[in-house]
Amino acid sequence: MSKFTPAESLDWSPFKIGTTIKPRPLNSTEGIVDRIRIAAFAERQAYYAFLEAARIFADEVPEDLILAWKRIATEEAKHESWLLKRLVEINQDVAELTVGLGLYNSFSKCDNAKDFTIYISDSEEKGRLAGLKFVEALETRDPETARIFSNIAIEELDHISLATKYF
Repeated sequence: MSKFTPAESLDWSPFKIGTTIKPRPLNSTEGIVDRIRIAAFAERQAYYAFLEAARIFADEVPEDLILAWKRIATEEAKHESWLLKRLVEINQDVAELTVGLGLYNSFSKCDNAKDFTIYISDSEEKGRLAGLKFVEALETRDPETARIFSNIAIEELDHISLATKYF
């Protein structure tokens, strides 16, 4: 049984929880909005996952890794805030479509600190690479959103490096 706080006990507002809807085509405004929403929600899920790992695995890892997880949780919240602010700037509702808890639920299946660190590092790398593709696609059409995703991708490199540093 998972030691993580059950997803239904956490605050996911302003997101609308349900089944993640497949993003609409990227060449549409709706497709861009879908990707911003999905990325923002991934950041929220990672925020909670890092805080949960710091609580659950505190006896398994050095204090500096616990502190790193807490620092990274703060950075994940910052990334989410950038993305939510962007939705407001382009007059879009974050709760227009549902998002799913699959990512958080997958983190909660990790039974130890090593598995968690490697799993979340892999997840962050996949997200970073997807974000970089998004940057390329949006550089001329929506440079502000591209800039946000680029900045997130740069900061995610530090998060990803924890797996190599500690395990």
